[in-house]
Parts: sequence; C-alpha cells; structure tokens
Amino acid sequence: MNIKYFGLGSDLKEILFKEFKKNEEILYVFENTSSFFEIKREYLKSGEKLFYNFKLLKLYDFYEKLFQTDKIVLKEEKQVVLFYNSLTDEIKKELKINNYYDVIDIAYNFYGLFSELQEYKIDLNKIEIEKWQKNTFETLLKINGQINKKSDEKGLILPYMLRKSENISENFLKKYKKICFVNKVKFTPLEKEIFDVIEKKGIEIENILQLDKKDFNEEKLKISETFGLPDKDEFEKKYNVNVEIHEFENKFAQLLGIVKKLDKELKKEKLLTVENKSLYKIYDAQDENSDNEKDYHLLNQNKITYNLEITMQKTKIYKTLDLIYNVLENIKVVFKSKEDKICLFRMKELHDAFKSRDFLKTFGLKENYRLFQDLVLDDYKYISCEKLKELSENVDRYKHMENEVKSFVNFLEKIEEIYSYKTLSEYAEFLEKIFVQSGEKDVNIRDKYFEALSEMTVLEDLSFDDLWTDFFGLNMSASLLKLFLKYLDKKAVSLDLEKIEEQENERKYMINPFSSISETAKENIMFLNIQDSFPKVKINNYLFSKIQRAKMGLPISDEEKQIEIFKFYQNVLGAKNIYLSYVKNIDEKIDSAGVIEEIKLKYGIEPVKNEISEEEELNFVKEYFNKSKIQRKIGKFIKSKLEKNKEKMRSEDLSLGFYDFEKMKDFEYGFYLEKMTGEKEVEKIEDKIEALMFGNIIHVLYEKIVMENKEALEKGEFTVSNGEIEKTLNRILDSLEYKIPKEYIIFYRKISFTEIVKSTERFLKELTQYLLMKRNIKIHSEEKIKKKAEKDIAENVRISGVVDLYIETEDSEILVDYKSGKDNQQNKNRAFNQLDYYSVILPENKNKKTEKWVINAWTGEKSTDEDRKENDILEKEDIKEVIENYYKTDYYDLGERKETYISRVYSDIARREEELGDE
Repeated sequence: MNIKYFGLGSDLKEILFKEFKKNEEILYVFENTSSFFEIKREYLKSGEKLFYNFKLLKLYDFYEKLFQTDKIVLKEEKQVVLFYNSLTDEIKKELKINNYYDVIDIAYNFYGLFSELQEYKIDLNKIEIEKWQKNTFETLLKINGQINKKSDEKGLILPYMLRKSENISENFLKKYKKICFVNKVKFTPLEKEIFDVIEKKGIEIENILQLDKKDFNEEKLKISETFGLPDKDEFEKKYNVNVEIHEFENKFAQLLGIVKKLDKELKKEKLLTVENKSLYKIYDAQDENSDNEKDYHLLNQNKITYNLEITMQKTKIYKTLDLIYNVLENIKVVFKSKEDKICLFRMKELHDAFKSRDFLKTFGLKENYRLFQDLVLDDYKYISCEKLKELSENVDRYKHMENEVKSFVNFLEKIEEIYSYKTLSEYAEFLEKIFVQSGEKDVNIRDKYFEALSEMTVLEDLSFDDLWTDFFGLNMSASLLKLFLKYLDKKAVSLDLEKIEEQENERKYMINPFSSISETAKENIMFLNIQDSFPKVKINNYLFSKIQRAKMGLPISDEEKQIEIFKFYQNVLGAKNIYLSYVKNIDEKIDSAGVIEEIKLKYGIEPVKNEISEEEELNFVKEYFNKSKIQRKIGKFIKSKLEKNKEKMRSEDLSLGFYDFEKMKDFEYGFYLEKMTGEKEVEKIEDKIEALMFGNIIHVLYEKIVMENKEALEKGEFTVSNGEIEKTLNRILDSLEYKIPKEYIIFYRKISFTEIVKSTERFLKELTQYLLMKRNIKIHSEEKIKKKAEKDIAENVRISGVVDLYIETEDSEILVDYKSGKDNQQNKNRAFNQLDYYSVILPENKNKKTEKWVINAWTGEKSTDEDRKENDILEKEDIKEVIENYYKTDYYDLGERKETYISRVYSDIARREEELGDE
C-alpha cells in the first residue's frame, strides 16, 4: 500500500481536485461520509469534465460492491428474525426467552461481538475466558453454530459472514487500476488481508492522509500513539489560524454567547461582497440524543437552525402508529358464546389517542371528540361497537349524536379488522393507506417509512417454516405492528449529510452534530460543548472487559478517540477562524475537554469568561429567539370582570341542586364559571374505580335491596340474607362491565365489596328492627320522589334534589342519605345539611316528626340528627338568603374559604388575593 502524507491542516479539496484532473481509472473511497458528499458536490459544480474515468464511493458502498454472493444477505431486523428462528428450546430456556422481543438486544449484542471477532481474525478456540464468562460464551458459541446451520439450510448469509476474500467480486475490481482511500486511518486485520488479495490481482492501493508521516504507524496501519498538535513555533509559522476559546457557566449562556458572536459576524458581512462572504460552520460536540434539540428550540429558525439527527420516533406518523399499537395491545376479547365475541377497547388508550390532533385528523375523528369525552365523563373504562349502538338506541344523550356514534363505530370496526391480522402482508396495505391519510409531506420521512415497510414485508418471503409460530404472545396483530415500529426506530430522518451544504447556502447559520463534520478546509468554524470526555466514542463492550479486548487486539476507546481527535485537529488547523466554547460548572463537575486544555497549554490561549451582560442578554433574546406572533400581557387585575349581568340572570330560570347551592354559598364566582363553561373534559383516565363510581355502586346496592324487598319491609316480614345481598351486588357489577377495570375486578369483589355486603347487612338489620315498631309504612325509592322533589323558592329559582331513601310511617318521615366518602365530622355535617335541603323541598307535614339518618356505607352505622345544634341546621330562610344575595349583589363573591374544591379549581382565574388585596 502506497501512503501519501499531506499533513494536518492541508486542503483536501485542493489535493483531490489535482488527482481528479488526471482522469484515470481510479476508485476513490472515503472513510468520512461528509467528506465524500462535499467533494463530490464541489467537483460536479466545477464542471471540469462531462465524463469521468474515476469514481467516488463511500466506504460502506465500496464493501457492498466488493463482495458478491448468490445467497440472500440479511440486514437489520431480518438478522434478529434469523437469530430467534435459530434458537433451540434448550437455549430459550437457558436465556429465559419467552418471545421475539426478549431477544432483540441479545441478538444485536451477539452479531456485534461475532462480526468484530471475525473482523479482527480472533480464533474462537483461543479466547481466554474468565470463569464468570464461561457459561455465557459457551451459549453464544451454540447459537453461532445454530445460526450457521440455519443459514446454510435456507441459503442465507449475514453481512459480516460475506466479508471474506473468496467473495471478492472480480467484475467490480476489473473496472479500476487503482483504489485510493481518503483518510483511512484505521485498518482491521481482515481489511489488511483483503487488500493484500486485491493487490495480488494487480490493482494498486493507495491511501491519502492529512497527517504527517510521524503521526501514522505504517506497521499497524493506525494513528500513532504520540499523535497531537504541532508545537507553538510550528503553529505560528505554518498555520494562519485565529483561535478564540470561550468558557460559559451553562448551556443557555453559551447559546447567548454564540448569538452575540454571530451578530457581530453578520454586521461584518454586510461590508463584504457576496464572493467574500463565508458563514461560520457550527458543530455541537455533545452526545447525540433526542434531548439535544431542547437546547436550541428557542432559536429563531430564520437566522439559526439546527440539523441534529432525529429518528422516526419524532415523526407524526410514528406517534400515530404507536397510539394504534397501544389500543391494539389492550383489546379484551369477551366470548358471549362459542361463536359470539365482543372486542372491548380500553378507554385509557383511546383517550391518549383522542388527545392527539394528528390521530384524529388521520382517522377523520375530529367531530367525535365531544362524544368520546361524554363517554369518559360517564365513567366508561371500556367501549365496544355493540355498546355504542346500544347507547345510541336507548340513551337520549347519545341519540342526538347519531352521526358521531356511527363514525366512531366505523373506526372501532376498522381497528377490529386490524386486530385480526396475522401476517405482515395483511398489514402492508393498511400501513400504506395510513401514511397517505396522515398527510405527511416530508419526502425524507416518506422515503424512510416505505423503506422500513419494504424491509419488513420481505420477511415473509424468506423460507422459514412457521415463521411467526411462538414468536409473539396471543396478540399477533399488536406484535406485528410493534415489529414495524422497531424497524422505524432504526431510521434517522433529520440529518441529511448530502443536503447540509445546500441548506447552509441559504445564508443562515446551521448547528450540526460533530459526527457530521468533514475533513475539508473551512474558513470559519464554531465548536460548541467541547467539555467533559469529548470526544465520546461507542465501543462494543459486550461480554469482554477493556483489558481483555486490548489483549485480543480488539479496538478500545482510546484508539477510537484518536480518530475523532484527528478530525477535530484537522478542522482546527485547516481554518482561518476558530471559535471554541465549553461549559464549566464546578458544582456539576463539568469542565473543558482534554483537547481544549492542550490548545490552551501549547499555544498560551486564555479563555474568555462570562462575557454576557444582562443588557446584552435582553437585546440578543429579542432578535435571535422565537417571538410569539401575539403579544400576550397579563395586565392589572380588573375587578369589573366579576361584575354580574343581572338582566341576563333574571331572564334565565335556574334549577339548584344541593351541590350547586353549596358552590353558590361558598364561592359565587366559581359557581358562575362552572355554569358558563358547561362541557367538561377529563385529562386522565385512571385504572381504578373512581370514588364517584364507588358511591354510585353502593347507592344502587342499598336502593335495590330495599326496593326489591319493599313490600316485605313494609309488612315487617323481611329477613336479611347475606347471600341475597351478594347476588344483588354481583348483578350490579356484571351490569357495569364497561365501567370497572378488568385488572382489578377480582380484588374489588374479594376485598372492597365484601365489606359493602357486611355493611348493607348491618344497616338492613337495624332498619328492619326499627320498622317493626312502626305502622302504616311507605317506602319510596329515588325514582319515585325525584319528580316531585322540586320547589319554587325565588322568582326564577327552583331548588331540587333526590333523597337516597324516604320512609313514611304513621307518626314520622325519615330522610336517609348513604355516604361512601371519608368518615369525619365535616362530611357528616355536610350530609345532614343535604338532608336539611331536601326536607325544605318536601311538603310540610306538622303532624309528623322528621328524622334524618346518615348511613356510613362502609360500616352500615347510622347517625341521626337528634343531637345536632340549632345553628348547624340548614333552614329554608338560610337557603333563601344565599339565593337572594346572589341576585342582589353587583359582583360575584370569592368566598371566605380558599381550601374548598371549587375555589382550588378556579383559583388561577379568580385571583382572589389581587381582588381582595385592597380590603
């Protein structure tokens, strides 16, 4: 191999363009993908020739063309399918593998390890294994044997298995007389062997390096361990580079610092001709992850944008499919008979889906949002097509939503159809259609999506027997969709190396990840976040320790870092102006990286610290950060916002239940807001029976037991039966199958509702004993009394209510309230006030004594009003006073108690402290 050295800071474009002018049959292979795109684009733009004898390739594409085979080459997820399909039952048991998704990480670790062992020509029989590694490594060897066996049987091959000298393509090589690598600074033992074979075929191999000879070990074909920056004298004589180093306390200050720098540069550029203008190339050195964009989302995208890699997980179509997956994963199939089954859809997952505008748009469900919220407010935990049809036929509230119900049923029927899918080919058509329905316009996203879809569907073309047998659990459809999402996970859509230069030519600054940097010369460069252990590299540390890897000759992090440092130094020394910035925070143990320290020490450059003043912060924020189109201001609190529209109030009839009355009494403004807003939304669905639902179940149980035995109770012939109570409760629970979480129903039946049965029995025994001493007994249910339980109390106000149980006897009337909330004196007083309120509604009967009972539904204990103090009783005059005051005062009252539920709900709107601040 012939090596040409051009030294750090050399101009790669100049070097290669001289070579290209020879127009010889040479293949140029680029290790750095960004360099490949930049050089290719620049040369094509130069228009030197119409036809070229030479060719440019990325290293990956070079190897794709170099090796050939008649077998099917498996890539990405297909490799995991082969891995799982090759496992014996014994190995699955040993590794505790239950389904396909248990092996994904194991498979990628396995392939990474064995491809590396082959690349570095490690003899599997000579690896020195520690005791703790023995069993694992032996299992991996068994898997390797099974994979080789299965591959041979099916005519398959893995990419790393293809990399052998016997698979070299003669047809590909005969096109060139020389292969010239560009900045290939690392060669594996297998590559050395392959290149020796190629040279023996008469093809010359050359390597162009932007290094000095002393910086490259020609024997080991890698960067020398002594590689570093030139000394100060050589730097000052040979390199004309202006280096600035800036230190910041945090990332936001750093962002303001670069904005300040770029602002100055823009002002300078206005004085230059177009030909002399050269924008700063900006690179972020921090680890690439999904959180990086948070550091830059405030930037004004018309002036500075960022091009950090984003996977398909960030896209709208991925999020929509993920929501569908969650819906599918949680479907419950209930068999009413052998042939008749119902799909129950869990409302929690549907609720997440309905909160997504993209989901609603994709499935045309925007008009169904109110219908769905009504179902949530009605406490439905599950829904089905059958239930929706039943509601639309029998419940007035839903009869008026016929079109919405029909649309929702159509959607659920489509999901049921998807749930029946058992193969990828069935899924393919749906996945194609949903992408079109999503309205996604981005070409890159579309290409990556259909690339993943093509890769996935071809799996079923492979000749595996019973391909999906035992791969997944019972829910095949959800698992297949998850498989597609796994394919999408691997696709990056935002970072387009080929278009970076084009985007930057639009005359705006762009922040790119350090991984996208080329080795070409750039006039102005800015590096951000050169701190901590930069450069960070990824090494396959699966199974073997760093010491073991070094001993075997496998790459370790120190060697990989040298390659990244070479790229960094090449760009620093090849530029005219370099801006280096880092974050230093002693509390968080963050400091500048080693490369910054080397530049400081060698060249005596001191960092500029904390150069951003408060005034500068404000100025730069105004110009360079996103502004809202609408200027929003929270002004001085205006009391008139609480002014009542009395004319409107008097023109409207008002029906006032006890809970509304409480709100009016405690917090008028909250009462008004609640009436004004009308429709409500539920932000989150919990996997539990809500307190209100619990209360309703208890109320229904007490009512049914009493009313089903009404005649027996009135005649004094009723006998309490624990079994009958339990049967009634079970009937109630069965009727609420759509409203009780299936995961907890057994717990509720065994624990919570067992106590309810006992409490009901206790109450009924006491009630029976009480009624035995009475004559002329009449028992009224909720249904019978609520029609007449209304009473005019003011000009346009009607108070109304429903008593849980109303009993009339010869000498008394009893109002009963079942309470399932917390057992404390405050709640007990409130329950009695509720009964006071209802007693006002009922016709006055001076010949009968009125009794009020509050029943603790959890214990069955009875509390009576015998010992209540007079000032604790809610009288008719008290109710009238509250209502009259509501209509008489000019402003809505904010109440005295800030801790009430309704005042907490509306505290940010009412702003009580500001309203009452001057009083």
